[in-house]
Amino acid sequence: MPHPPCLFTLIAFVAALILGVTALPRSGAAQQPQATISGTVTLATPGDTLNADIKVQLIILEESQDITSSSHPADTSGAFTFEVNPDPRFTYIPFLIYEAVRYLSDPIRFDDPPSSATVAFEVYSTTTEAPTLTIAETSVFVVALERSTSTITLVREDLIDRDELTVYVGGDDGVTLRIPVPDGTIDAGALEVDDPYFSFQGGTVNVSLPLRPGLNSVVTRYTVGYDAVEDMYRLRITSPLHTDHIEARVPQGFVSKFEPRGDDVRRAADTEFEGEPIFVVERIGSATPGNGLVVDLVGLSASTPPHIFTTTRGAVIGSLLALIVIPVLAVTLARRQSGTEPSA
Repeated sequence: MPHPPCLFTLIAFVAALILGVTALPRSGAAQQPQATISGTVTLATPGDTLNADIKVQLIILEESQDITSSSHPADTSGAFTFEVNPDPRFTYIPFLIYEAVRYLSDPIRFDDPPSSATVAFEVYSTTTEAPTLTIAETSVFVVALERSTSTITLVREDLIDRDELTVYVGGDDGVTLRIPVPDGTIDAGALEVDDPYFSFQGGTVNVSLPLRPGLNSVVTRYTVGYDAVEDMYRLRITSPLHTDHIEARVPQGFVSKFEPRGDDVRRAADTEFEGEPIFVVERIGSATPGNGLVVDLVGLSASTPPHIFTTTRGAVIGSLLALIVIPVLAVTLARRQSGTEPSA
């Protein structure tokens, strides 16, 4: 039976996408035909016909961290088959690009004795017509405090809910979402600097990611300045769309107080991550476009105790923390909405 790879293979796969996986050469060892990965490509948009000339790519990851690829056309019914080496040293990740949108399969690795694996791709037609979108949840994390420059790093995740069976790719400019930036923003964009799908212009982060049916996680990063004399920063989270839930989190070592502003914001139960206590505030009820959540971060000066995230190195660690926390929250929300959230 296929099973998922260890962590290094996922890291290697990210590197493959960054480097441009379709240009990589074939791997001779991984091409020995001893097992098969077969599957189908199905168009899930009602009334449309699957495009011809679909090519499925196969990313091949080796334990040496060499990354290669292979491709195979799907037939007129959308079926495809790869002959592969079932050696456990290899991990395979099928993917395809349909109407300029990338679709990824779960990673595949074979046990001994050799076996076969099947993959089912469900793709959608794209649209440039602006749909009705909502945000299921917005979460903002304060991940770094740089006292020497009086700056704070924020990471925001918006879970965009789309209920139509098409992929929205934006209008003529390709923008699918415009997120208002917090007060005092110096720089903003994706977690990765110079990501072409994100741009900071005119008081918003313009996002050009395709929005698929279901929940879409959009993660953005902000560097904001605060007044060191006042020793506080007012965090204003503004909703670009109707939003069901908004919350903000900050490590307790960053601030002396985390004060909600207004009758529609309240302190929620504190939490922790890896032993680090976290303050949490949340909006009471949903938010309409242009509204949101306001909270004061008080006591940011060096008079508060030193903290692991209050250095440049700490900013990197804090961003990694957010990368770990954000997917957990996304999965939790998805389970909550589907009724599969496990009881405490």
